[in-house]
Amino acid sequence: MKAIFYLFIVFSLVLLGIFFIVSQAVTILGFSGESFFGGEIWRILSYPLAHVGISHLLENLVALFIVILLSYELNLSMKEFTLVFLLSGILVAIFSGILFPYLLIVGSSLGIYSIFGALALKDQEIMPQYLFLGIFGIIIFLNAAYTIYTSNDYTQSAYHAAGFISGAALISVRKLRRKKRILQ
Repeated sequence: MKAIFYLFIVFSLVLLGIFFIVSQAVTILGFSGESFFGGEIWRILSYPLAHVGISHLLENLVALFIVILLSYELNLSMKEFTLVFLLSGILVAIFSGILFPYLLIVGSSLGIYSIFGALALKDQEIMPQYLFLGIFGIIIFLNAAYTIYTSNDYTQSAYHAAGFISGAALISVRKLRRKKRILQ
């Protein structure tokens, strides 16, 4: 069994444990620019661990499982997976914290969408890249349509799109660095 599947098992157990044991997880672990820039620096890494409700948690666990399977099939290394998941979350959260300091961010979906973005631009031999971008574009479109249908605000869809874009950008930078090393 590849290490990435162990990551899924451990991360799932941590998410479930926090959800059922820490009753105020959203308040304690959620990210907001106001809290983070006020000195509560742990929030930059802890917000993916907090979920608003059981449906939010289950949706993220299912999506995480799908992303893990795709990562395994498309040879996204454990190092790339972890870097994209964490760095995208950090970059988008800091940017959000500066622009919207009172907005609370929780859940793993930002990191999950960043992995989708990374997979869409990673070197593919299975399917042409334009097909991958189209498939993942449909996922983001369906998320936005669901948001409109449920009459929620567009914040969630905007964060998912930001995660997708940041994951794609991070994997692109990694590809460029790898090409430079090959040419040298």
